[in-house]
Amino acid sequence: MKYLSTTAILVSTLIFTACDDSVGPQGPPGFDGVDGEDGLIGFVMEWENVDFSASNDFSALLEFNEFGFEALESDVALVYLLWDVDESTGDEIWRQLQQTLIIPEGILQYNYDFTRFDTSVFMDADFDLGVLGALDTDDWVVRVVVVPGEFVGGRKAASEISYQELEEQLGLPQLKRRSSNGLSRRD
Repeated sequence: MKYLSTTAILVSTLIFTACDDSVGPQGPPGFDGVDGEDGLIGFVMEWENVDFSASNDFSALLEFNEFGFEALESDVALVYLLWDVDESTGDEIWRQLQQTLIIPEGILQYNYDFTRFDTSVFMDADFDLGVLGALDTDDWVVRVVVVPGEFVGGRKAASEISYQELEEQLGLPQLKRRSSNGLSRRD
């Protein structure tokens, strides 16, 4: 009994001291925010009625200059397809590419690549894409989000760095290279 009352007193003491209104010492200062024109934000562009067909090789080139935008060499593009709309709420359901589907015809893939000026959205499959219906190929809404980035440590843009410099920076082993005549040589 004595043990139980001692435990109850200890617990109530802890509870009441935790509710004390006194303020403790101030902690260390945090980091300052990033100064910029509008801060670092992603840029979002959207294209409607994007179709994939044999005439465009089941791909669509989406150019950023349609929006007066040019990405930096260090920026990254993420691409989403409007996949569905929730009937009960009306909310749009987006899927980030790459999307791989297993359908009766085989494996179907929606994918993309990007440069600082555009992104190419394309379909690929292990079967003839011409057999697909309009549900799979027509009237897509594509959203591209360009996420600003900055190379760490003053890294040069890819267009400003040679492969040999990259080898040295990353500590890559020097590999034998093949010349155009098929003979191996060391650079």
